[in-house]
Amino acid sequence: MDKPKCIIFLPKLSIGGMEKAFVNFVKFSDLTKKYNVDIYLGYNENDRYYNELLSFNVNIHLLCKGKWNIFNKIKTYIKYKLLGLKIKNKYDLSICYSHHHKILANLSRKASKDNVVFIHTDLIKSRTKEELNILLKKLEFNKFSNVVCVSNCVKESFKKLYPNYKGKIIVANNYIDGEFIIEKSKNNPKRFNFNKTTFINLSRHDESHKKVSYLIEATKKLVEDGYKFDMLLLGDGQDHNLYLELVEKYNLDEYVHFTGSRSNPYKYLKHSDALVISSAFEGYGIVLDEARVLEKPIITTDVADAKEIINEGYGILCENSIEGIYEGMKQFLDKGFKIKTKFDYKKFNNNITKELNKIFDKGE
Repeated sequence: MDKPKCIIFLPKLSIGGMEKAFVNFVKFSDLTKKYNVDIYLGYNENDRYYNELLSFNVNIHLLCKGKWNIFNKIKTYIKYKLLGLKIKNKYDLSICYSHHHKILANLSRKASKDNVVFIHTDLIKSRTKEELNILLKKLEFNKFSNVVCVSNCVKESFKKLYPNYKGKIIVANNYIDGEFIIEKSKNNPKRFNFNKTTFINLSRHDESHKKVSYLIEATKKLVEDGYKFDMLLLGDGQDHNLYLELVEKYNLDEYVHFTGSRSNPYKYLKHSDALVISSAFEGYGIVLDEARVLEKPIITTDVADAKEIINEGYGILCENSIEGIYEGMKQFLDKGFKIKTKFDYKKFNNNITKELNKIFDKGE
């Protein structure tokens, strides 16, 4: 007997948290066991992720095979429109994996009456009131029959926005590829000597979201207090130059080190002493689980489900401020931190699968 059909819409593959989460979702969930899966992808910027997806027994339809320029954007838009004419109710399950893409949301609802949207961020905290109203009008989340929230805080925000929502809401964290992380962490980072206490931050350099300036300001205060340590910043983005200028302004070159984006951040995380997260908000930070896999203490602001993770004995929770991060780092420098609970990433992934199957099992 043929398996039922599932269609998934994703705008692009690049080097990012959502794309990494998507690859792990296809790899570890039961989706491909239960369905024949078609993935419609706007364009590709990451051949490693693309080739990995090809190995998972899915059909990938890449709409733009050239550069993502104006001409190809128009061509891709036309292809989406034509696709919408052909797929109406042709699938048993449809998934919109991007929570902010109007065209993909409409296509997902059109492709199947049993449709799903994944929400990857706290919709309320991550936008101004005006931005939120525009997004809600464009995406019409309440018209989806299923909603997957990547954390409890994302679910609570969704329920505030849609208190009368009648569909199914589940919380399913992002899968974590523990074996891959452990294997990649065995490599030696050759460009850096870990000869002092080393804090590490892995994030996109976007000040409105990640607040990396808080780490630099906290480092400045600790240096003035006489502490000796290294702050390693892995990442790049629109505000990278802002952070370079801050480090130069405060003469922190001896303490703050930039590496840019790295295809293998795990070897740096493995050799560091603690992960520091300074974000103003998150949907669910995959890096929290990456640190837990490598048994690294976490110093984090109160974002997403970080409080629940920290309360299980994985690190230090601090206020979302320069002073809060300063106090968290200072506590670690003074006392260190011993992790109290070993992270079982296989059990973690199994729990995610159980939640997702509350939706997927309807296709059997």
